[in-house]
Amino acid sequence: MLWRQWWGRYRIGIRWSHWLKGRDETMSNHSYRVGGPRARSQSLPSHVSASFLSVMKALLVAAAFVSTALANTYVIHHRLFHPSLTAQPYSERGSISIEASTGIFTPARDLAEDLNSFSEKLGSLEVPFDALYQVALQDDQSDAFWDFSAVKACHLNKITADTIVLHLTSDTDFRPFALDYFVSPIPHDGACPLSKSRKRISPASSLKTFAKNIHSVNTTVLLRGTSMPPAYVSVYCLSNVMYFIQNHRPELKAPPSLTPEGEIVKPVQEKNFLQKYWMYIGAVLLVILVSGGAEEEVPKQK
Repeated sequence: MLWRQWWGRYRIGIRWSHWLKGRDETMSNHSYRVGGPRARSQSLPSHVSASFLSVMKALLVAAAFVSTALANTYVIHHRLFHPSLTAQPYSERGSISIEASTGIFTPARDLAEDLNSFSEKLGSLEVPFDALYQVALQDDQSDAFWDFSAVKACHLNKITADTIVLHLTSDTDFRPFALDYFVSPIPHDGACPLSKSRKRISPASSLKTFAKNIHSVNTTVLLRGTSMPPAYVSVYCLSNVMYFIQNHRPELKAPPSLTPEGEIVKPVQEKNFLQKYWMYIGAVLLVILVSGGAEEEVPKQK
């Protein structure tokens, strides 16, 4: 009986020691222990970690590409302006993407529909010849502060090309801050073109024609960097040799001073000699007149 009790206790002790050893190995493999020689860092299998890293790299590259594309894409808007109409809202005309110092214009889908709606708004006006077609550059400010350029709406009738000039902040930073818009051809005198019956073409019909031919119009985007005015250069010739000396830029005149009423302050005219010393001259003449001339000598009678 004693040896059976002893053998049973021995087997229980062996099982208990094996269970503790297995628990320690399991805890060390799963990093449940904080310190000690058996503490290990938790890691993923090699094939899982490699695929995870490749997916993360692809996502980072895609995010960088999308952010770069969005940063170099700028939205262009357009609208109709007439003194008799209320301020019209802008609608998207297209977008310009800058790639490798080159601008590419992509028109909006509803460009022709917007131009037709502009034409309908002008049809109800009695004198529509003052209508302007405005093109604006979108920025972070309100649309009231967007930089815009305008052309006469009547000039859009027979144009075959238009040009958008973006003015950049610098030659290395391709962020535009202003734009100019030009159309061609236009009359040399700048007046509205005439029809075959020698009548001025209305802006409403010009916008309709422009809407029909909008997809055949050649749009050019030009990028212009900032530039400084040229320096003043002096040329000297000595012994048949020309010397070019670059001087400082010419100084601009200061603006005239204004009064509180907004009028230009007139400079004080300098007094002439008589205005300065008339009192002294008058005093000398008065003394001469009062004292009279020299007394005449009376001849002595013999």
